[in-house]
Amino acid sequence: MIKAHWYKPILFALTIFCCLFVLQFLFDFGIKHNLNIKTSYVTTHKIDADFLVLGSCEPFWMVVPAIITKKTKLSCYNLANVHSDFADNYLHLHLYLQNNKAPKYLLLFVSPESFDLNNNTFYSYRFSSFLQDTVVANTVKECDSTFYKWAKIPFIKHAYFSHQTLFNVMQGWKHYFTKRTLPYYPDGFEPPAKIVWDNHTENLKKKYPKGNDFALGGLREKYLYKTLWLCKENHIQVLMYESPVLKKMAANQSNREDFVQQINLVAKNMGFPFISFQNLPMAADKKHYISPAITNLQGSYLFSDTLAGYLNAYLKK
Repeated sequence: MIKAHWYKPILFALTIFCCLFVLQFLFDFGIKHNLNIKTSYVTTHKIDADFLVLGSCEPFWMVVPAIITKKTKLSCYNLANVHSDFADNYLHLHLYLQNNKAPKYLLLFVSPESFDLNNNTFYSYRFSSFLQDTVVANTVKECDSTFYKWAKIPFIKHAYFSHQTLFNVMQGWKHYFTKRTLPYYPDGFEPPAKIVWDNHTENLKKKYPKGNDFALGGLREKYLYKTLWLCKENHIQVLMYESPVLKKMAANQSNREDFVQQINLVAKNMGFPFISFQNLPMAADKKHYISPAITNLQGSYLFSDTLAGYLNAYLKK
């Protein structure tokens, strides 16, 4: 008669859990040492910028801190991230403030596109290594409850989005072993891709023959207000702005002005200024753009110079 080894399943389960905890440590360590990830960089290094830029793709590729610093004589860091919504912006600002003094000014990108669920999103994996923070955990739970539920199991928070996290982990370990001290783009600005204009507006007109109107989506307005209140609590002066969209595209959005008025109302309620740069001459010519809302490098320099001029005039008031 073969003796039953009742303890083997328990030993196997304990081994699996130990392996998962080890993998979780390896992934957390790699991500937090990857300086090209902005959350990792700002939570481990002192930035202490006077101007902080926050928002989605538009400021990420269009706001050049060096130009702002040159005109205003104040330091600037670009904390914007591609395709990020207001909840994503809110958490990036929250994590920045954990390790850095509050900036004097926050340049916050807000546009009609920001409120529509067809534009931008909340990327849970960006915060997988920061879920021990209560604010981060509660925000992730509200914005992505499915991910949050699975994230309670060791390592699953990384495995859930493994196609997004694995390379970042490997890069972080490389930064650790090579003793890297700065990210590839130290001031947070990433030059836009060197691509030529495609038929974006024509495709949009074909897809939306009656016009591409905006819709107010889910938690967008709530987290815009949460971001603004966080700034109020930390005595940060917010400057809300909208960068120039190609006029040909804006003309196909019948309720764009309604949303701009709504943004103006939010700004007024919070006591912050809002400026729309939609009337800039550059918005009439697609030679400055790689897509209807994103400029090429030449256009980014041109817009940043205009933005810096506005900021300089604002500071002198």
